[in-house]
Amino acid sequence: MRSKKRQALGPADFRKMPWKNGLGVTTELAIARCPGEDGFDWRISTATVASPGPFSVFAGIDRSLAIVRGGALTLNIEGRPDVTLTTRTPPCAFGGELAVRCTPLLDTAGVPIDDFNVMTRRVGWQHTLAQHRLENDALRWALPAGGDAVAFLYCTHGRVRATFSDGQAMTAPAGHALRIEGDETCELRAEAGPADVFLTTLSRR
Repeated sequence: MRSKKRQALGPADFRKMPWKNGLGVTTELAIARCPGEDGFDWRISTATVASPGPFSVFAGIDRSLAIVRGGALTLNIEGRPDVTLTTRTPPCAFGGELAVRCTPLLDTAGVPIDDFNVMTRRVGWQHTLAQHRLENDALRWALPAGGDAVAFLYCTHGRVRATFSDGQAMTAPAGHALRIEGDETCELRAEAGPADVFLTTLSRR
């Protein structure tokens, strides 16, 4: 049986960097580095978007994008109808090699949109991304099995408590994350009011 590893992460563990095209700022939450042009097999990050413009190109990368806060973001994706993302819409998945332009509609003038982004190298890796609002009921989350598989929880609002099958519990307030390795199921509950979370799984193909 694969050993279990659980890690709580916060802002001090994250790394800010410019977008690949230099037009914005990304906060890297977690990454599996590898040699090559982009330097990763997978990456989880947030980014701020304040004005219209193109996305960086990531050839051979599968991407999923969702909105954390701040407004609506319309994506013009090469070969597809436009899609508008808000905090209430599902994540949008697309190939990183496609030409993509975004147009933000800010809730508050001068306050950029925050988005959540998952990227995996198509040759060898795959991912899922879901967003949930936790209120009164618990959510059972089945974590991925297999070598190198990772589950990643990022809390954007409130505070969430994860209880594992061995009885251990960990909490993540807004702006914090849990990185979990090992095949199991955990129970997620909001503490002291609703909580919003992004749940990501990463596994080898």
